[in-house]
Amino acid sequence: MNSLFLLLALSSSPLRTDTLIAPDGSAAGLWVPSGKVRHPLVIWLHGGLGANNPAKGIAAASNMETTWGESGAFALLAPSAWPASPWWSDEAALRIAGFVDSAARRPGVDGSRLVLAGVSDGGIGALWLAARLRGLWGKRLKGVAVWSCDPDVLVAQGIPWSPDALKGLPVRWTAGGRDHLFPLERIRSWWAVFAKAGVEVEEHEDPEADHDLSFHKKDLALFPTWTHRFAR
Repeated sequence: MNSLFLLLALSSSPLRTDTLIAPDGSAAGLWVPSGKVRHPLVIWLHGGLGANNPAKGIAAASNMETTWGESGAFALLAPSAWPASPWWSDEAALRIAGFVDSAARRPGVDGSRLVLAGVSDGGIGALWLAARLRGLWGKRLKGVAVWSCDPDVLVAQGIPWSPDALKGLPVRWTAGGRDHLFPLERIRSWWAVFAKAGVEVEEHEDPEADHDLSFHKKDLALFPTWTHRFAR
């Protein structure tokens, strides 16, 4: 399956930037810091599944390049999701595993150090996919980081999932006190569920932050250091 993925060069910059195309036609953005060092790979999952856009990951990669690209701390892969294949589906898991295998063959990418991360729907997907793909990736999966997300979305859709599968895996979780979609009190209740399951969550609260990722700029700036701690 991996041989079917295509790599299309987009530009030359301090980051090597590519588009990856999966067999189902969906696209992912990939950027890698230039140089000879091999970097951990962050798999970034975008929010907003309702866009019905199988190329939304390309825009997500560009947005996160602005946020993290200059840090040089990691390479970033941003696949796409849409209503026909949300993050919490076996189809998405297979597609992302294929994208990761393809990205890991690129110069500068260390496929033995993976971190799942995402915002809103993407954060929910990162938690679900960490449980779903941990058996496949094993010790290659070094951690999960999420912003503005709520696993109640999975519960409401009847999607099988339990935090028990994340035990022993570092989880960084940021929530906003003014999140109009996912209230902080509800997220705190999930943190308690994770603690009861033996999952250590690094909790980050911003009392002034609403749902959008733009409210978490200061917190996002801390992520490269967190990644280096667990995926070095």
